[in-house]
Amino acid sequence: MGRGVRARARGAPAETSPARRGISGGTPVTAQMQAAVLYGGHDLRLEQRPVPQPGPGEVLLRVAACAVCGSDLHAYHGSHPRIRFPRILGHEFAGTVAAVGSGVSSVAPGARVCAEVDLPCGACSQCHAGRTHLCLRLRTLGFDADGAYAEYVAVPAGNLHPLPPTLSFAAAALVQPLAVAYHGVKHQAGVATGQKVAVLGTGPIGLGAAAVARALGAWVVISSTRDARLEVAQRLGVDETVNVRREDLVARVLELTHGEGVDTVIEAVGGLQDETLQQATQIVRRAGLIVVLGTFPSKRATLRIAEFKDRELAMRGSRGDHQAFGPVIDLLASGAVDPSLFITTTLPLDQAGPGLQMLDEKRAGLVKVILQPVVTG
Repeated sequence: MGRGVRARARGAPAETSPARRGISGGTPVTAQMQAAVLYGGHDLRLEQRPVPQPGPGEVLLRVAACAVCGSDLHAYHGSHPRIRFPRILGHEFAGTVAAVGSGVSSVAPGARVCAEVDLPCGACSQCHAGRTHLCLRLRTLGFDADGAYAEYVAVPAGNLHPLPPTLSFAAAALVQPLAVAYHGVKHQAGVATGQKVAVLGTGPIGLGAAAVARALGAWVVISSTRDARLEVAQRLGVDETVNVRREDLVARVLELTHGEGVDTVIEAVGGLQDETLQQATQIVRRAGLIVVLGTFPSKRATLRIAEFKDRELAMRGSRGDHQAFGPVIDLLASGAVDPSLFITTTLPLDQAGPGLQMLDEKRAGLVKVILQPVVTG
């Protein structure tokens, strides 16, 4: 058994919505599954749990691959603001439809799919406006409801996206994080051919943003403190890299752009700092745009506000959007974005604890850990 995961003979009852109770959806009520359940900070246990039953409009997905995310790590440390314990983590996943609930005709058992993780209410003003990712009562699989660190997960049928046969499940587990990057780069920033883009940060979202920007035809410079990640960025096709431990980011970007600055800055660092926000305002051109993809736990940050007024700068936030899933699947399937450059480690489900610890240790060269609850050919 992996370090950080404790096995129990019997698990606590699975969280089951009223819609699911008594509805088999083709799966026996008594069926059990293996799941990695987080009971609190650093308390991850491998358990037997009842297989969730798909309610009306839902499907039961047999999980083939689930990527470990940085937000999973926050939950593992007990610092995620929304999570309630016990909880099955996992929101970046793909697999095969095992059963469908009543009223589902859009997909059949055996279909290969990946899934959006947002659970919008469908009734608020944002949902009515088509911005379901900004739902006023938004819930998310893996945080507000049980996710995919398990053999099975129940998902609304409308959240599913079919996978081309050439795309592996491990690659498809990258669709959700890359959709976050795509939404920021394409929908929020409007990046297009010939534009100059600076990406700050080489986490999976930053690397994804750089890869998407290059695929859209932009010139891209990316910054990081980690040489191994910058090497990945180079293999993804970025034009210039800057290690901020050795070079002054502002001076280097202004040199590369002949003093003008870039059209768009994608901030993908976040954390308990705001230096990257200061740098962004210094390297973006007049009338340029800063898009914030990084997560800042603090509710305050220092901004060079005079720069925004005098140089007519703009800043936008960005989070995932369901309209990005299709384009990202196309980018991965076509080879425009190489998924193998993101997938550095594959582990069985009972090694979820060590997988989280590997991410926490920031091991050189590590980008994404993929858990495989079900062995696939």
